[in-house]
Amino acid sequence: MTDVPLHIQRRADGSWIEAQILEGVKPPDLIVVEGEWAAERSQVMQELLKQGVPRPNWPQSLHWDWRKKAPQLKLLASAGFGLVSEKRWQGVMLTLTEPYATQLNQDKGKPLLYIDYLEIAPWNWAIPAIGQVGQFRGIGSILFWKAIRQSQEEGFHGRVGLHALPQAELFYEKICRMTPLGRDPSKQNLLYLELSRIEAERHLKEDNKS
Repeated sequence: MTDVPLHIQRRADGSWIEAQILEGVKPPDLIVVEGEWAAERSQVMQELLKQGVPRPNWPQSLHWDWRKKAPQLKLLASAGFGLVSEKRWQGVMLTLTEPYATQLNQDKGKPLLYIDYLEIAPWNWAIPAIGQVGQFRGIGSILFWKAIRQSQEEGFHGRVGLHALPQAELFYEKICRMTPLGRDPSKQNLLYLELSRIEAERHLKEDNKS
């Protein structure tokens, strides 16, 4: 497993903290991730119940279990990435290099990188209903940037696709500048979005300027 150094920002005071993107995440790593996150998920759930927050307003990945996603990493087309800081997993992403192809007209039918799962650690969730602001900002954006990089390395020119949970739709559409392409009945009617080659180039140019 290799790592890429970077910095992430703490919400409380705006300070920048050293972090690493880990490439080549393996099934045992996801077991460790869930071991770190399970107690936090439980604590969030207890607070949501205590505050009487309606279940439709709960974080929609609250029920996820990364141990159950570990077998996917045995697939040749699958890759795992994690963002680690302060000796804790701050976010995790699983991607697939097949069998997906873009639906956008300019590159229709050409391969893209598919983000199968992307989640930030429960302590980084912003949940106003229980007064939780989240410890670090930008974890999801950094992992998404890594997906663009992987797409480039695979020869896909930065093209990325995914099905978004409803609470994440605005993030992917407005922040990541993905194009919504309709709801997919085969994927629980989730919204399918894609990042075009042009928008991928914009992301990478902006990163080079920062």
